[in-house]
Amino acid sequence: MTKQRLSTLALTCALVLSGCSSAPQQTHTQLHQHDRLDKHSALLIQARMARFAHLQQQSEEDEISDLWSLTRTHLGLELDLNDLRIEQHFAWLAKHPQHLTNVSEQALPYYYYVLDQVIERGMPAEVALLPVIESGYNPYALSPSNAAGPWQFIPGTAKHFGLENNWWYDARRDIVASTDAALTYLSQLNEQFGGDWLLTLAAYNAGGGTVSRAIEYNQARNLPIDFWSLNLPQQTMNYVPKLLATARMIRDAEDYGLELADIPAEPYFAEVETGGQVDLKQAAELAEIDLDELKQLNPGFSRWATAPEGPHRLLVPVEQAEQLQQALESLPDEERVNFASYTIKSGDTLGALARRFNTTVQVLQTTNRIQPHQLRVGQTLLVPAASDRIALKPSGSGPG
Repeated sequence: MTKQRLSTLALTCALVLSGCSSAPQQTHTQLHQHDRLDKHSALLIQARMARFAHLQQQSEEDEISDLWSLTRTHLGLELDLNDLRIEQHFAWLAKHPQHLTNVSEQALPYYYYVLDQVIERGMPAEVALLPVIESGYNPYALSPSNAAGPWQFIPGTAKHFGLENNWWYDARRDIVASTDAALTYLSQLNEQFGGDWLLTLAAYNAGGGTVSRAIEYNQARNLPIDFWSLNLPQQTMNYVPKLLATARMIRDAEDYGLELADIPAEPYFAEVETGGQVDLKQAAELAEIDLDELKQLNPGFSRWATAPEGPHRLLVPVEQAEQLQQALESLPDEERVNFASYTIKSGDTLGALARRFNTTVQVLQTTNRIQPHQLRVGQTLLVPAASDRIALKPSGSGPG
């Protein structure tokens, strides 16, 4: 990322925040009639603007070489508030420095992409730290409420933002798809709450309706309507301070002897269009990378191959992208996914065969161009099989 681009993006962030200063208490679409601004909020906005002015000048003067420096340059929230919850979380992080060290290592393949997208949208860099709080930057994280992926989308919200979840693929784990959905969701919430990022973050955790009702409750009683004054679920009242404490610790990492993973300020991966379904083991061999690394960059794929209906792309380390692209372009269609044959026996059904061979009815129908009523004894079916399977064998329901 060039120095000129950093300067432009810092200026963009400053302009976005300056728009908030003209109507700082418009924290909800229904609150435009209420222009009451307490002294504390005014001081926070002034401090935020001063910080962005300073950081813009810094980004023009300094050559940014690592992502943590870039993160510090684009922090936009007030991190030094005298709040007990922030201090408690900060004290815990200071006492357990290995936590953020481990998370930063987990984030290494993904963090450039996320931070770059956050900055491109004019958001404060703290937003790129949300997956630290949500999942520890683990794309396979799954909560008891079935929230999944680095941004922890629950099924209903995921569906609303077009994140598909099927037998082959879970977009909630896909770093590109889930990041786009999360930032779109945060943008909508930020607009709903008049540019107030603390309310936005609270709404990401608790839901926009919960925060709106808390605002309306305080408003009806002529009480302050900033985040700190609302009566929100305990989890949410800890969620925002936890993020602020995390951002503050990363900002002051050197002062506290915190060692973060060395992440250069340059892309880690590139997208390669596959043109159709491909075997992951075969793709790793074509790209000359380890299969585990390919899976780490493409955690959205749940099986041994990419999804038949897409997305038809793979993320690979930048250095390997051109090699894989060229190899896939010259790869015959019949070599993309291996198939084994199975002879239909009396009593077989597509549903039973799909369960037996760890696939789906739709895949069997599409591959063999048949309908369920067209099965007959002695007929040979083609069943997709991973490239490292010598023979077709029934398997369990776990990822292949």
